[in-house]
Amino acid sequence: MELSEIAGLRPDMLDREQVEPAIQKTVGVLIFPGFELLDVYGPMDLWSNINLVPSQLWKHPSDMVGVSLVTVAADKGETPSHGGIKTVAEFDYDDCPALDYLIVPGGWGAVPLVEHQPTLEWLRHQAQQVEILMSVCNGASLLAAAGILNGLEATTNKLLWNEATAPGPEVKWVKKARWVEQGNIITASGIAAGIDMTHAVISRLYGEDVGTWIELWTEYEPHRDATWDPYAGMAGLV
Repeated sequence: MELSEIAGLRPDMLDREQVEPAIQKTVGVLIFPGFELLDVYGPMDLWSNINLVPSQLWKHPSDMVGVSLVTVAADKGETPSHGGIKTVAEFDYDDCPALDYLIVPGGWGAVPLVEHQPTLEWLRHQAQQVEILMSVCNGASLLAAAGILNGLEATTNKLLWNEATAPGPEVKWVKKARWVEQGNIITASGIAAGIDMTHAVISRLYGEDVGTWIELWTEYEPHRDATWDPYAGMAGLV
């Protein structure tokens, strides 16, 4: 559709209620004490808004997608972020439901987790199960520590580059990248880059019309070029 046509659409909630989405996807988000808020809530907001995409933007009723978001932690219950705000982890590693997509955020709390074997083992299991595995910021450190990124290209936080890449000596770290796609594994640079990565993944999965509508609805201008990265230079990496 033309941009003007997409801009003229509104989320018709009645229409969505009358048409049960043919495809249901569960997006899991790993949280832990000290997680970075925007790493989690930026991507979660874009994923949740798929439930508001007007039906006209799906090519066929059989393509319409509904999304459920779930939070997972080593221990279920209230989990404080780096900023102190608490998020409730609905599930732990043992009772987590089947996930279609998984987001692994970063934050100061990710640093000790690179040696937390229950978390690394759970991530290895999920990497074999989910359709798409995504990390934001030094969430890539956890994937690297679990061996999931061995031999693959990946990126992470630029200001803490040395610390974030240390758990992955066998990873082909890309210094200048907003996000890096390696099949079904996508790693984003620092914090806000997770929103750009999420927009790119949604657009790839569900089409540019859906991606453009999400952009309009959230009034967020995403960077569509995965190689756009002024921060690598600012951090002295390139």
